[in-house]
Amino acid sequence: MSEFPRVATVWQRFPRPRVESIEQAVTDSFRQVHSSLPSLQGKEIAVAVGSRGIARLDEIVRATLATLDAAGARPFLVPAMGSHGGATAQGQERILEGYGVSSGRLGVPLVSTLETRLIGSTPDGVPVHLDRAAWESDGIVLINRVKPHTDFKGEVESGLQKMLAVGLGNRDGADSFHSWTMQLPYDRLIATKARVALDSGRIVAGVAIVENAYHEPARIELVPAARIPEREKPLLAEATRLMPALPVRQTDVLIVDRIGKDVSGAGMDPNVTGRWFRIHSIRQEQPDITRIVVLGLTPASEGNAVGIGLADFCSGRVVRQLDREKTYINAVTSRNVVAGHLPVHFETDRLTLQRCLQSLRAGVDAGQVRLLRIRDTSTLDRLEASEALLGELKGHPTVERVGRLREMSFDSQGRLASPLDETHT
Repeated sequence: MSEFPRVATVWQRFPRPRVESIEQAVTDSFRQVHSSLPSLQGKEIAVAVGSRGIARLDEIVRATLATLDAAGARPFLVPAMGSHGGATAQGQERILEGYGVSSGRLGVPLVSTLETRLIGSTPDGVPVHLDRAAWESDGIVLINRVKPHTDFKGEVESGLQKMLAVGLGNRDGADSFHSWTMQLPYDRLIATKARVALDSGRIVAGVAIVENAYHEPARIELVPAARIPEREKPLLAEATRLMPALPVRQTDVLIVDRIGKDVSGAGMDPNVTGRWFRIHSIRQEQPDITRIVVLGLTPASEGNAVGIGLADFCSGRVVRQLDREKTYINAVTSRNVVAGHLPVHFETDRLTLQRCLQSLRAGVDAGQVRLLRIRDTSTLDRLEASEALLGELKGHPTVERVGRLREMSFDSQGRLASPLDETHT
């Protein structure tokens, strides 16, 4: 009898609205709201770009720059990612370059300093910081994805307002925001900090992006500054409807091939795994997952393993890829130090999975283990499922087909091999 459960590839199908032409979507959206925007002729406009691994980000930024240029503006780029990139200007510039967003490729200056200006405070007394170069420009255009947040539920979650409240405030803004999360609700902090920035008159508009379950742009919309708070609500609802999901409500083991800041702010999205951070601990909701095993980090994370604390086990690969300084800076700034805790780990994938299976309830043999394996939490159109799950999966509404059962295989270095390593289409 095998020590590991047999698995089969499972294909899921989700709704797939998508933007075919990035350039056309940005141009059309700008044309629709042009009359409600201030004149951009001759204005120096800061275009704020974050670190969240948005699909086709370089094309979206390029189209935004072209649209601003056509309107007579003189755009330049600024990072808007809080304390990411090790909280250094060079680190943040390198992250953007990894997404194809650089001065050399896009033909405009990229100003990365992490210097900020204190522009005011909220009614609760929370200070509001904004990137100095952006603040000293003639106007700011935000580019960000609207999606459910990884730490809380509210009327406003991840999106344009959060970029104003946290990302565009660099490390000062991120530190200020997270230091108040122990006293005030997240959504209140986001809305009130964003309101100070919006009331300053410096914000021109935001390019809001909604993605589908295949990590593709489903909607790209230019939102004038005055409409950002009201418009983000329906965009968030749309993003929530389009999110992918695991096809089971209970599993013994979830194997996650890779986590990363480009996948989720929490490394792996709690909206998918049901496993959420508290300030000093974690909690498991639906789906009910007994053990989470992480095997690696995304290259774009550059060693930032924040979120690894959500796992029960990880492979030695994670430990070797981890940059402790980047991880710990991010964990401390977010006031969520458990996010940087290393789980139980062993040298190889094989040994890690062996020990994970040993940690399950007594009397369970490999054929009874309910196991799923995913590439990451943003890629759920193809996954692996163990034999014990196939009966219920074959009748699931999102499951398109199920492949043949096979043994889990490992290479000579003990690394788990699978079709999930192949390029997804």
